[in-house]
Amino acid sequence: MNDIAGIPYIEAQFDKNGRPTGEVVLPAGVTDVLVISHGWNNNKARAEALYREFFENFAAVAEPNDLPGRSFAIVGVIWPSKEYDASVAVSGTPGAGQGAASLGGGANGDSIDAIEEKLDQMKEVFTEPGQQRLLEEAKALLPDIEEKSSARLEFANKMRSLLDPGAATKEDASDSFFKDDGNELMKNLKADEDDLDEEIASAGTGGGASLALGVGTVTPPEGGAAGLVEFFSGFKAAVVNLLNYTTYYEMKTRAGAVGRNGVAPLIDKLATQVQGIHLIGHSFGGRVVTAAASHSKNDKIKTMALVQAAFSQNGFSKDVPGFFRGVVDNQRIKGPVLVTHTPNDRAVGFAYPLASRIIGDKTMAFGDKDDMFGAMGRNGAQKMEDGETVTGRLLSVGSSYAFQPGKYFNLEASDFIKDHNDVKGKEIAYLVRKAIAA
Repeated sequence: MNDIAGIPYIEAQFDKNGRPTGEVVLPAGVTDVLVISHGWNNNKARAEALYREFFENFAAVAEPNDLPGRSFAIVGVIWPSKEYDASVAVSGTPGAGQGAASLGGGANGDSIDAIEEKLDQMKEVFTEPGQQRLLEEAKALLPDIEEKSSARLEFANKMRSLLDPGAATKEDASDSFFKDDGNELMKNLKADEDDLDEEIASAGTGGGASLALGVGTVTPPEGGAAGLVEFFSGFKAAVVNLLNYTTYYEMKTRAGAVGRNGVAPLIDKLATQVQGIHLIGHSFGGRVVTAAASHSKNDKIKTMALVQAAFSQNGFSKDVPGFFRGVVDNQRIKGPVLVTHTPNDRAVGFAYPLASRIIGDKTMAFGDKDDMFGAMGRNGAQKMEDGETVTGRLLSVGSSYAFQPGKYFNLEASDFIKDHNDVKGKEIAYLVRKAIAA
């Protein structure tokens, strides 16, 4: 793929540590480079399909002479993002009103086959020989998980040893995930059916199988999953939640590393050749481009679009403090920062119920803007200083935006974004184009 809708396209591929696997060479005469990053569950083909449709719409919504004198190139970031299960598991069986099929082995949820399959699927993420050995050893502990606290402790410790604790923060309770007693962690992650918040319970009643991104036995439609609840007996629910959180954390870590070690140096290099850099990130790709903005050294980042970003709503906060507060304080983005958000996006809020359980909150709910672990793509940027954010809506093509440089625009997008992957529409492409023109 050499171009999209007549705009030159160059692939920038990175390994899990952010090391580039090829060169990015811009065509002569480019004034502005559009750097876009996919999120989780995107292999190369899916990422390219996302980029193609998005920028075909970017070209389609052009208005006469709206970007005079601009010549664009697209840099599509490809990084090893793997599938993970964006569902929550509870101890119990699907009730008559639930309608969601159990992935725990039928009506009673007693089979460990699905958990063993999850562990096998995790080998695609954790590929080092030592990590593969730990996953096999974890399988051997499953028969004793229910009765032996020692087995639960050892299982939790094996999962945590797969991960780099250096990326742990308060924003998703990963600091507690690493420091708490493993057996207590498992107890906290063992949720009961009665603990389900009404919203999560209703999310699990889609009439089909639960979302199983990590298992691979159910392929959700692009429009979203039928349900977000899995049922397992006893501590098997805690095991599933632990595995889901483990893979989530690894993807979060990779996204940060790719942005910090890969995309940041790349855009610093490209900055010498262009007038403007525009960052676009979907899902964990929002973390990729925000980390790139945070660690880059150039002063040519003109806009940043965080489309259903999968990181903390407090990421830019001064009070919390947010992990990416430096992007604000150091004025890394010279023009507007766009943040789409909607409660329609349940998947981006996946980490909230598990983070709450990790710190001992016994309810399972998606976090709204007033909750500690709410997500950027669900609620927008929260707890920022007066005058830093502007509240608005994602508008239809042809509408007017009043963008201001250096402001963070929280744009409620429920009219046009119906779920986590519904991000390729003309309205978002038009939004990005208008921000560049501002």
